[in-house]
Amino acid sequence: MTREAEYAGGMMDKRLQSQLWRVLLAMAIGGIVSLTTGSVSADENDFDETGLLTREGQHLRLTSDVNDALLLNDLVQSFDDSVPQWLAFWGVPESRTANWKIQGYLMRNVDTFRNSGALPDYVPRFDHGYSSPHTIWIRHQDTTYYNRHLILHEGIHSLAFELFGAGGPSWYMEGTAELLALHRDRVPTPSKQPRSELSLNTSVLAQSMDPFTINQLPRTRLDTPGWGRYKIVAQHREAGTLPTLKSVLKLPTELNGEVEAYTWCWAASSLFTQSPESNAAFLRAARKGSDQTEAFTSEFYRDVAEQWPVLSARWRLMMNDLDYGFDWSRHRVELSTSDPRASGASIQMNVTPDQSWQSVGVWFPKGARLRFAAEGRVHVTSDWISEPAGITLEYNRGDPLGQLQVCVLPIATPAGATIPGLDIHPVITRADVSRFKANTSDDSTDDSAPTTGANVISITEPSWVLLRINLPAGHSPIETTANTQEAYQVQIIPSR
Repeated sequence: MTREAEYAGGMMDKRLQSQLWRVLLAMAIGGIVSLTTGSVSADENDFDETGLLTREGQHLRLTSDVNDALLLNDLVQSFDDSVPQWLAFWGVPESRTANWKIQGYLMRNVDTFRNSGALPDYVPRFDHGYSSPHTIWIRHQDTTYYNRHLILHEGIHSLAFELFGAGGPSWYMEGTAELLALHRDRVPTPSKQPRSELSLNTSVLAQSMDPFTINQLPRTRLDTPGWGRYKIVAQHREAGTLPTLKSVLKLPTELNGEVEAYTWCWAASSLFTQSPESNAAFLRAARKGSDQTEAFTSEFYRDVAEQWPVLSARWRLMMNDLDYGFDWSRHRVELSTSDPRASGASIQMNVTPDQSWQSVGVWFPKGARLRFAAEGRVHVTSDWISEPAGITLEYNRGDPLGQLQVCVLPIATPAGATIPGLDIHPVITRADVSRFKANTSDDSTDDSAPTTGANVISITEPSWVLLRINLPAGHSPIETTANTQEAYQVQIIPSR
């Protein structure tokens, strides 16, 4: 696990706002505390004879040398809020955890807990967190979010012991824990009451917070301060060293807190749970968590082997696009090993801004050559409208915003340990538009006529062909009228 030191401008204001809402939340759940701009100190009667502060919930008893009652209240409440969501994820009835409770330690000074025996000598040295079936130990972090993330991560390991005997091999165990610990903090819902009428009544406060939810992808860095997985993906993407999906399943049993390995485990688990070809097999595998050998992975692979080309292809797309704002509802690409072979006839399709990559719906054999023609307009911001060549007022990852792009995605899975970069090309360039206008007389110019791109795409091995509009990962489509769906109209033309 890692600590990300990237704070955007205005972070201090966000911190103060977050502190205020944390206090209000604590009051809403019954923990009336004093308000400061930093932490909230516990009353001296809250400490035990060893000078440690303890907070107790339904499923977690948390002891700490951190004098911040508000933080501990938050962590215990978040843990209790997460347990029913974890059980729902696995399809386990809540009755299974009716009497389940673990001891947790949040440690600023590790020696304090070593000397007292709360951190036994058999527990190895660790940088962030460690778990046993009944106890978790967390080293105190700089951000509330990351303290909470670690508490949840290690708690999931303990719950897996309770439910399934263990969490499976490292890629599955750590991937699931990261997946279910990633969360979105409680967010205040703006009140419609005038400011003068706002009250600190706890019933009002309880209604002014969004629910605490797990398994949530971050929209911005401010959503998950201290969690640096996207940064690691970006670094490897730029270096051309992103791992294949199969290599993730071959990670060693002991990851030893290696940040990059945790990143790939989480990303693979996210893909497997979000893909219809693997979701059931991934969840079913949890029941065999006591098996931490290669047999576990082999059985899972056999369950999804028929669909592995699709999963591997989705992994390549995911690794190319993963960034803040990534949303599976936009990035879950429709691919199938049952897609028919291209017939050689022209294909027409609409490419919409509400989805990322969109499949042509067929696969193309080696030797096929394709040209493209496109027309249409879409909003790329509330004020800017783009045509297929894109707009040069704004760029996304080096290419014009709104540019229509084509990707040739081989069906065969990559043979090595790393994935090659995606083969992405513009469909229509500014030069194509200029040439079209120059070759068209003024009298016959039709602004609605499709422009044909000069590029001929050659298929060198059996492949899917995908199209998209170049937009940031977190792009929210501009709302249009109920009967209007903005799109580029595209024609795929076989070429000799």
